[in-house]
Amino acid sequence: MYKILLIKIVVIMVLLSGCLPFESESELHNYDSPTKSMKHSERQEKAQPENNLHWEKDQFIWNYINEETDQWIQSYGEPSRKDQSAYGYEWWIYDKQEQYVQIAVKENQIVSIYTPSKQLNIQPLQIGQKRAEIEEQVTLLKEIEFDHLKFQLNDEDFQKRPIIRLSEGVFAQLYMDTFTDELSGIRLINKEVFELLRPYELYYYGELNEPPVASEDERLAIEKGIENQIWDITNVIRNVHGKQELAWDELSHQAAKAHSQDMHEQNYFSHFRPNGDGLKERLAEANANYLSAGENIAANYVDGPDVVHGWLNSEGHRDALLHDTYTHIGVGVYAKYYTQNFLQKLE
Repeated sequence: MYKILLIKIVVIMVLLSGCLPFESESELHNYDSPTKSMKHSERQEKAQPENNLHWEKDQFIWNYINEETDQWIQSYGEPSRKDQSAYGYEWWIYDKQEQYVQIAVKENQIVSIYTPSKQLNIQPLQIGQKRAEIEEQVTLLKEIEFDHLKFQLNDEDFQKRPIIRLSEGVFAQLYMDTFTDELSGIRLINKEVFELLRPYELYYYGELNEPPVASEDERLAIEKGIENQIWDITNVIRNVHGKQELAWDELSHQAAKAHSQDMHEQNYFSHFRPNGDGLKERLAEANANYLSAGENIAANYVDGPDVVHGWLNSEGHRDALLHDTYTHIGVGVYAKYYTQNFLQKLE
Protein backbone atom coordinates (compact mmCIF):
# COMPACT_ATOMS: atom_id res chain seq x y z
CA MET A 1 0.00 0.00 0.00
CA TYR A 2 2.45 2.62 -1.14
CA LYS A 3 0.40 4.77 -3.43
CA ILE A 4 -0.37 7.47 -0.87
CA LEU A 5 2.15 10.28 -0.88
CA LEU A 6 1.95 13.90 0.19
CA ILE A 7 4.72 16.38 -0.49
CA LYS A 8 5.23 19.77 1.09
CA ILE A 9 8.01 22.04 -0.15
CA VAL A 10 10.68 23.07 2.36
CA VAL A 11 10.24 26.52 3.86
CA ILE A 12 12.48 29.08 2.15
CA MET A 13 13.48 32.48 3.49
CA VAL A 14 14.14 35.05 0.78
CA LEU A 15 15.36 38.61 1.27
CA LEU A 16 14.20 40.98 -1.44
CA SER A 17 16.93 43.54 -1.96
CA GLY A 18 16.36 47.13 -2.95
CA CYS A 19 13.99 49.76 -1.59
CA LEU A 20 10.54 48.20 -1.64
CA PRO A 21 8.30 50.44 0.48
CA PHE A 22 6.12 48.76 3.10
CA GLU A 23 6.25 51.10 6.06
CA SER A 24 8.43 54.21 6.00
CA GLU A 25 12.01 53.26 5.01
CA SER A 26 12.00 49.70 6.39
CA GLU A 27 13.27 46.83 4.27
CA LEU A 28 10.62 44.40 3.08
CA HIS A 29 11.23 40.68 3.43
CA ASN A 30 9.37 37.71 2.01
CA TYR A 31 8.81 34.47 3.95
CA ASP A 32 7.49 31.84 1.55
CA SER A 33 5.34 29.35 3.48
CA PRO A 34 5.48 25.67 2.36
CA THR A 35 3.84 25.08 -1.05
CA LYS A 36 2.74 28.70 -1.29
CA SER A 37 3.10 30.27 -4.72
CA MET A 38 3.74 33.95 -5.41
CA LYS A 39 0.50 34.36 -7.31
CA HIS A 40 -1.60 37.32 -6.19
CA SER A 41 -5.33 37.57 -6.76
CA GLU A 42 -7.91 40.02 -5.57
CA ARG A 43 -11.25 39.40 -3.90
CA GLN A 44 -14.04 41.85 -3.31
CA GLU A 45 -14.63 42.24 0.43
CA LYS A 46 -18.06 42.63 1.96
CA ALA A 47 -18.52 45.31 4.55
CA GLN A 48 -18.99 43.92 8.05
CA PRO A 49 -22.04 45.47 9.71
CA GLU A 50 -21.09 47.07 13.00
CA ASN A 51 -24.18 45.85 14.85
CA ASN A 52 -24.54 42.45 13.21
CA LEU A 53 -25.19 39.70 15.78
CA HIS A 54 -22.43 37.60 14.22
CA TRP A 55 -19.86 40.06 15.49
CA GLU A 56 -21.08 40.45 19.07
CA LYS A 57 -17.94 39.17 20.75
CA ASP A 58 -19.35 38.27 24.15
CA GLN A 59 -21.64 35.59 22.71
CA PHE A 60 -19.08 33.34 21.04
CA ILE A 61 -16.15 31.08 21.84
CA TRP A 62 -13.56 33.41 20.35
CA ASN A 63 -14.23 35.66 23.32
CA TYR A 64 -11.75 33.45 25.19
CA ILE A 65 -8.80 34.37 22.94
CA ASN A 66 -6.35 36.66 24.77
CA GLU A 67 -8.18 36.04 28.06
CA GLU A 68 -6.92 34.18 31.13
CA THR A 69 -7.90 30.55 31.56
CA ASP A 70 -10.09 30.97 34.69
CA GLN A 71 -13.37 31.58 32.85
CA TRP A 72 -12.65 28.77 30.39
CA ILE A 73 -12.09 26.31 33.25
CA GLN A 74 -15.36 27.39 34.85
CA SER A 75 -17.18 26.60 31.60
CA TYR A 76 -15.30 23.53 30.35
CA GLY A 77 -13.41 22.16 33.34
CA GLU A 78 -9.85 20.88 33.48
CA PRO A 79 -8.31 19.31 30.35
CA SER A 80 -7.86 15.57 29.85
CA ARG A 81 -4.15 16.15 29.31
CA LYS A 82 -1.63 18.88 28.48
CA ASP A 83 0.73 18.60 25.50
CA GLN A 84 3.79 20.70 24.80
CA SER A 85 3.95 22.50 21.46
CA ALA A 86 6.82 23.74 19.33
CA TYR A 87 5.60 27.34 19.57
CA GLY A 88 6.05 28.26 23.23
CA TYR A 89 2.50 27.51 24.34
CA GLU A 90 0.93 24.43 25.88
CA TRP A 91 -1.96 22.57 24.31
CA TRP A 92 -4.78 21.77 26.73
CA ILE A 93 -6.59 18.77 25.27
CA TYR A 94 -10.27 18.05 25.84
CA ASP A 95 -10.57 14.69 24.11
CA LYS A 96 -14.26 13.81 24.39
CA GLN A 97 -15.30 12.65 20.92
CA GLU A 98 -18.49 14.71 20.93
CA GLN A 99 -16.64 17.90 21.97
CA TYR A 100 -12.98 17.54 21.08
CA VAL A 101 -11.11 20.82 21.49
CA GLN A 102 -7.53 22.01 21.92
CA ILE A 103 -6.76 25.33 23.56
CA ALA A 104 -3.28 26.85 23.42
CA VAL A 105 -2.21 28.42 26.70
CA LYS A 106 0.80 30.67 27.23
CA GLU A 107 1.46 32.28 30.62
CA ASN A 108 -2.09 31.45 31.71
CA GLN A 109 -3.56 33.20 28.66
CA ILE A 110 -5.50 31.50 25.86
CA VAL A 111 -3.81 32.32 22.54
CA SER A 112 -5.46 29.80 20.19
CA ILE A 113 -8.38 27.36 20.04
CA TYR A 114 -8.81 24.46 17.59
CA THR A 115 -11.75 22.10 17.13
CA PRO A 116 -13.11 19.71 14.47
CA SER A 117 -16.23 18.90 16.54
CA LYS A 118 -19.76 19.66 15.39
CA GLN A 119 -21.13 19.81 18.92
CA LEU A 120 -18.94 22.71 20.07
CA ASN A 121 -20.56 26.12 19.66
CA ILE A 122 -18.40 28.13 17.26
CA GLN A 123 -21.08 30.58 16.14
CA PRO A 124 -21.51 32.33 13.80
CA LEU A 125 -20.09 29.27 12.02
CA GLN A 126 -20.65 25.54 12.48
CA ILE A 127 -18.56 22.48 11.67
CA GLY A 128 -20.21 20.79 8.69
CA GLN A 129 -21.49 24.09 7.31
CA LYS A 130 -21.35 24.54 3.54
CA ARG A 131 -18.89 27.08 2.17
CA ALA A 132 -21.65 28.99 0.38
CA GLU A 133 -23.46 29.51 3.69
CA ILE A 134 -20.24 30.65 5.35
CA GLU A 135 -19.61 33.21 2.62
CA GLU A 136 -23.08 34.64 3.22
CA GLN A 137 -22.20 35.28 6.86
CA VAL A 138 -18.55 36.32 6.90
CA THR A 139 -15.87 37.68 4.61
CA LEU A 140 -13.21 35.18 3.58
CA LEU A 141 -10.00 37.12 3.13
CA LYS A 142 -7.10 36.59 0.72
CA GLU A 143 -4.87 39.06 2.54
CA ILE A 144 -4.34 39.89 6.21
CA GLU A 145 -2.20 42.79 7.41
CA PHE A 146 -1.33 43.80 10.96
CA ASP A 147 1.63 45.41 12.70
CA HIS A 148 4.72 44.67 10.56
CA LEU A 149 3.24 41.66 8.78
CA LYS A 150 1.23 41.03 5.64
CA PHE A 151 -0.03 37.50 4.84
CA GLN A 152 -1.25 36.57 1.37
CA LEU A 153 -3.21 33.43 0.48
CA ASN A 154 -2.74 31.77 -2.88
CA ASP A 155 -5.64 30.07 -4.66
CA GLU A 156 -5.05 26.70 -2.97
CA ASP A 157 -4.88 28.34 0.45
CA PHE A 158 -8.12 30.16 -0.21
CA GLN A 159 -9.89 26.95 -1.14
CA LYS A 160 -8.56 24.81 1.70
CA ARG A 161 -7.70 27.20 4.54
CA PRO A 162 -9.33 30.61 4.13
CA ILE A 163 -9.05 33.17 6.92
CA ILE A 164 -11.51 35.56 8.54
CA ARG A 165 -10.84 38.48 10.85
CA LEU A 166 -13.01 38.39 13.95
CA SER A 167 -11.59 41.49 15.62
CA GLU A 168 -8.49 43.67 15.51
CA GLY A 169 -6.39 40.95 17.13
CA VAL A 170 -8.31 37.68 16.64
CA PHE A 171 -8.51 35.58 13.47
CA ALA A 172 -10.13 32.30 12.42
CA GLN A 173 -8.45 29.87 10.03
CA LEU A 174 -11.11 27.69 8.41
CA TYR A 175 -10.23 24.14 7.42
CA MET A 176 -12.48 23.31 4.48
CA ASP A 177 -13.12 19.77 3.28
CA THR A 178 -12.80 20.31 -0.46
CA PHE A 179 -14.46 16.96 -1.23
CA THR A 180 -17.71 17.93 0.52
CA ASP A 181 -17.26 21.73 0.43
CA GLU A 182 -17.91 21.80 4.17
CA LEU A 183 -16.11 23.25 7.18
CA SER A 184 -14.19 20.38 8.83
CA GLY A 185 -12.25 22.31 11.47
CA ILE A 186 -11.51 25.79 12.79
CA ARG A 187 -8.47 27.35 14.43
CA LEU A 188 -8.84 30.63 16.32
CA ILE A 189 -5.56 32.52 16.75
CA ASN A 190 -4.24 35.80 18.05
CA LYS A 191 -1.57 37.92 16.38
CA GLU A 192 1.33 36.27 18.20
CA VAL A 193 0.35 32.74 17.14
CA PHE A 194 -0.37 33.91 13.58
CA GLU A 195 3.20 35.22 13.37
CA LEU A 196 4.73 32.08 14.86
CA LEU A 197 2.80 29.61 12.65
CA ARG A 198 3.26 31.60 9.41
CA PRO A 199 0.65 29.51 7.60
CA TYR A 200 0.65 31.61 4.42
CA GLU A 201 3.07 33.55 2.28
CA LEU A 202 4.36 36.38 4.43
CA TYR A 203 5.78 39.84 3.74
CA TYR A 204 7.27 41.64 6.70
CA TYR A 205 9.70 44.30 7.81
CA GLY A 206 11.85 44.33 10.92
CA GLU A 207 12.35 41.15 12.94
CA LEU A 208 10.13 38.08 13.16
CA ASN A 209 9.31 36.40 16.46
CA GLU A 210 10.79 32.92 16.37
CA PRO A 211 9.56 29.76 18.14
CA PRO A 212 11.72 28.75 21.12
CA VAL A 213 14.53 26.25 20.57
CA ALA A 214 13.52 22.95 22.16
CA SER A 215 15.85 20.72 24.15
CA GLU A 216 16.03 17.02 23.28
CA ASP A 217 13.59 16.11 26.07
CA GLU A 218 11.23 18.90 24.99
CA ARG A 219 11.39 17.74 21.37
CA LEU A 220 10.40 14.21 22.37
CA ALA A 221 7.49 15.54 24.45
CA ILE A 222 6.33 17.79 21.59
CA GLU A 223 6.41 14.89 19.13
CA LYS A 224 4.51 12.62 21.51
CA GLY A 225 1.83 15.28 21.90
CA ILE A 226 1.47 15.66 18.13
CA GLU A 227 1.19 11.90 17.71
CA ASN A 228 -1.66 11.75 20.21
CA GLN A 229 -3.40 14.72 18.62
CA ILE A 230 -3.22 13.14 15.17
CA TRP A 231 -4.77 9.97 16.60
CA ASP A 232 -7.49 11.94 18.38
CA ILE A 233 -8.38 14.13 15.40
CA THR A 234 -8.33 11.19 12.99
CA ASN A 235 -10.94 9.46 15.16
CA VAL A 236 -13.07 12.60 15.43
CA ILE A 237 -13.11 12.93 11.64
CA ARG A 238 -13.81 9.22 11.17
CA ASN A 239 -16.71 9.58 13.59
CA VAL A 240 -18.09 12.50 11.56
CA HIS A 241 -18.03 10.27 8.48
CA GLY A 242 -19.65 7.30 10.23
CA LYS A 243 -16.49 5.18 10.50
CA GLN A 244 -15.36 3.15 13.50
CA GLU A 245 -12.71 4.59 15.78
CA LEU A 246 -9.17 3.27 15.48
CA ALA A 247 -7.40 1.75 18.47
CA TRP A 248 -3.77 2.62 19.16
CA ASP A 249 -1.20 0.05 18.05
CA GLU A 250 2.19 0.42 19.70
CA LEU A 251 4.12 -1.72 17.22
CA SER A 252 2.90 0.20 14.16
CA HIS A 253 3.66 3.42 16.10
CA GLN A 254 7.26 2.24 16.46
CA ALA A 255 7.45 1.53 12.73
CA ALA A 256 5.96 4.95 11.91
CA LYS A 257 8.30 6.76 14.28
CA ALA A 258 11.34 5.01 12.83
CA HIS A 259 10.26 5.93 9.29
CA SER A 260 9.77 9.62 10.12
CA GLN A 261 13.18 9.71 11.78
CA ASP A 262 14.81 7.90 8.86
CA MET A 263 13.33 10.35 6.33
CA HIS A 264 14.64 13.27 8.40
CA GLU A 265 18.13 11.86 8.95
CA GLN A 266 18.64 10.58 5.39
CA ASN A 267 16.94 13.60 3.80
CA TYR A 268 14.33 11.87 1.63
CA PHE A 269 10.53 11.84 1.41
CA SER A 270 9.01 8.58 0.29
CA HIS A 271 7.15 5.48 1.40
CA PHE A 272 10.33 3.60 0.46
CA ARG A 273 13.72 3.80 2.11
CA PRO A 274 16.72 4.48 -0.11
CA ASN A 275 17.40 0.70 -0.05
CA GLY A 276 13.91 -0.02 -1.43
CA ASP A 277 12.27 -1.29 1.77
CA GLY A 278 8.66 -0.20 2.19
CA LEU A 279 5.80 -0.43 4.67
CA LYS A 280 5.71 -4.23 4.59
CA GLU A 281 9.34 -4.50 5.64
CA ARG A 282 9.04 -1.81 8.33
CA LEU A 283 6.00 -3.47 9.93
CA ALA A 284 7.79 -6.84 9.85
CA GLU A 285 10.79 -5.31 11.62
CA ALA A 286 8.43 -4.01 14.32
CA ASN A 287 6.77 -7.46 14.63
CA ALA A 288 3.36 -5.94 13.85
CA ASN A 289 0.65 -8.43 12.89
CA TYR A 290 -2.12 -7.39 10.51
CA LEU A 291 -4.38 -8.46 7.67
CA SER A 292 -3.96 -5.28 5.61
CA ALA A 293 -2.15 -2.00 6.08
CA GLY A 294 -1.86 1.51 4.68
CA GLU A 295 0.30 4.55 5.29
CA ASN A 296 0.13 8.34 5.08
CA ILE A 297 3.22 10.52 5.22
CA ALA A 298 3.69 14.30 5.23
CA ALA A 299 6.36 16.89 5.95
CA ASN A 300 6.63 20.53 7.02
CA TYR A 301 3.11 21.06 8.34
CA VAL A 302 2.90 23.35 11.36
CA ASP A 303 1.34 20.81 13.77
CA GLY A 304 -1.05 17.89 14.25
CA PRO A 305 -4.35 19.57 13.31
CA ASP A 306 -2.78 21.06 10.19
CA VAL A 307 -1.42 17.76 8.87
CA VAL A 308 -4.65 15.79 9.44
CA HIS A 309 -6.67 18.35 7.47
CA GLY A 310 -3.98 18.21 4.79
CA TRP A 311 -4.43 14.45 4.49
CA LEU A 312 -8.22 14.85 4.46
CA ASN A 313 -7.97 17.06 1.36
CA SER A 314 -5.78 14.63 -0.61
CA GLU A 315 -7.64 11.78 -2.30
CA GLY A 316 -5.22 8.92 -1.54
CA HIS A 317 -4.65 10.04 2.03
CA ARG A 318 -8.36 10.58 2.56
CA ASP A 319 -9.06 7.02 1.41
CA ALA A 320 -6.67 5.68 4.05
CA LEU A 321 -7.93 8.05 6.74
CA LEU A 322 -11.56 6.99 6.20
CA HIS A 323 -10.99 3.36 5.16
CA ASP A 324 -13.78 1.05 6.36
CA THR A 325 -11.70 -2.01 7.25
CA TYR A 326 -8.91 -0.46 9.34
CA THR A 327 -9.13 -1.10 13.07
CA HIS A 328 -5.83 0.22 14.48
CA ILE A 329 -3.45 3.11 14.01
CA GLY A 330 0.12 4.02 14.86
CA VAL A 331 1.49 7.54 14.42
CA GLY A 332 5.14 8.57 14.39
CA VAL A 333 6.44 12.16 14.32
CA TYR A 334 10.06 13.23 14.10
CA ALA A 335 11.01 16.89 13.56
CA LYS A 336 8.66 18.00 10.76
CA TYR A 337 8.09 14.51 9.33
CA TYR A 338 4.79 12.72 9.96
CA THR A 339 3.90 9.05 9.38
CA GLN A 340 0.50 7.50 9.99
CA ASN A 341 0.18 3.69 9.75
CA PHE A 342 -3.21 1.98 9.50
CA LEU A 343 -3.81 -1.69 10.24
CA GLN A 344 -6.66 -4.11 9.80
CA LYS A 345 -6.35 -6.66 12.60
CA LEU A 346 -8.41 -9.60 13.79
CA GLU A 347 -10.45 -8.71 16.85
